[in-house]
Amino acid sequence: MYEALTYQGMLKEIAYNVRNKNVMNDTIGILVTRPDLPTGKEILNSLEYFHFRTGKTINFYLPGYGAYWPRTEYSDRKEVVEIDGVKWFFSNEKFVQYIEDLEKYSKWEYSGESELLLIELKEGKLSYKCMLQFYLDNMIRDGVIVSIHQFFEKVMRICSQTNSAKQISNAMGIDKAKQIMRDKLLEKLPADMGIIFGQERYFCVRNLE
Repeated sequence: MYEALTYQGMLKEIAYNVRNKNVMNDTIGILVTRPDLPTGKEILNSLEYFHFRTGKTINFYLPGYGAYWPRTEYSDRKEVVEIDGVKWFFSNEKFVQYIEDLEKYSKWEYSGESELLLIELKEGKLSYKCMLQFYLDNMIRDGVIVSIHQFFEKVMRICSQTNSAKQISNAMGIDKAKQIMRDKLLEKLPADMGIIFGQERYFCVRNLE
């Protein structure tokens, strides 16, 4: 797990890994969540576990979160979790700043709830051409996934075997899952709305460059 106090801070960390660790092609995870969200609370309760569990499998960045913050900075900071003996904090101000920057440099738009974004790092540069976007709160509410923990275990296991967004999508059976959920939704929605609604309510693969 990496702090991502700002979008530019994340880019600097990625550049460091490219330059010093030769990580040129990889999958970058951006975990967009806040402590006040139901899924955010569940994630934070197990964040230390996720930190150790991910290891070298995938780099997750947490917008608005960080450690070793000076007492005189970030007046709205809140202590939210302790990872390996180090206190981590959250700042709504910095979270919003990160969101605005990500929306500025891509076509992504924040849903207002918890999302997991999987973005490809190609030849040392972030590529938004094939971004996987998961709406975690909707997935939990509608029973698409049993729990955040089970979902992340699957993501980490798949990412340990590939760093291609397309291969990750295939491995997770996203197309099949879409069809199953579309069938369920069509029972409740008008036929002309079902397909569009089902495709984007839970997860999607998009070109957001």
